[in-house]
Amino acid sequence: MNHLLFVINPISGGIDKSDLYSQIDTCCSQRSVQFSILETKGENDQKRIKKAIEEKKPDTVVACGGDGTINLVAQVLLGNKDLKLGIMPLGSANGLATELGIPEDTVAAIDIIIGQKTIDMDVLRVNDDHLSLHLSDIGFNATLIKRFEASGSRGKMAYARHFFTTLFKKKPRKYHFDFGYTKFNQRAEMVVFANATKYGTGAVVNPEGQLDDGKFEVCIFKPYPWYAIFSLAYRFFTGKMKNSRYVDILTAEELHLSTRQEDTLQIDGEDLGDFKKVHVKIEPAQLKVIKP
Repeated sequence: MNHLLFVINPISGGIDKSDLYSQIDTCCSQRSVQFSILETKGENDQKRIKKAIEEKKPDTVVACGGDGTINLVAQVLLGNKDLKLGIMPLGSANGLATELGIPEDTVAAIDIIIGQKTIDMDVLRVNDDHLSLHLSDIGFNATLIKRFEASGSRGKMAYARHFFTTLFKKKPRKYHFDFGYTKFNQRAEMVVFANATKYGTGAVVNPEGQLDDGKFEVCIFKPYPWYAIFSLAYRFFTGKMKNSRYVDILTAEELHLSTRQEDTLQIDGEDLGDFKKVHVKIEPAQLKVIKP
């Protein structure tokens, strides 16, 4: 290992990062590892990261933040097998870190990064312009995220309030699915495009998913009565979603999804807006990602 470049989002997760820089300094110094730090500013960050890579010549770029920060760094490293992507989870949503089993403890995360054990991770390309590393969806969950973000509220109680408001106002949509080899129509509460198995909360939506298998899963949540939410919640957190009669899980390499009415789309926890058409395609082995 020659050099670690830490890309830090100073506002991610609303977490006080006053001790982070000294922790990084201490950990790297004790392990005789050279490092440099770049803070994101919300403008021209990709260009700034590329410039730092050219100047510092790291072999590993560490995304320090939530899923949005990881996505930002991943876009710079995409397809470059000479650079490894490290993750230090510091966001309010740490879905990919949870998937990989990377702890929130700074010292433990740095030890994993220094260990340099990697996988060649797939990514999803959504509507050509957007990169999805983890879980994206259209429908219920995306609408929940949109309402939560628009409210400006924070915390678990606020999230729970929006969850139940969205739950009782949910409106299933009729979607057209085109996998190339098969086409069909299906009413659904939401459709998940899953490169991974679970959300940052630990809820398992795609029990058999893998980040490096060259394919993704399409999880179709069919209309269900209100009382079934308790059974679905149990299956979410026990990894038994595949056994639910309200859920179909199909494996794909590409999907064209369409609906007559616009519906809300989210990618890795970020609201993308409302769409009538969604195109999802797997791009295998695009990122060399460090894992425990």
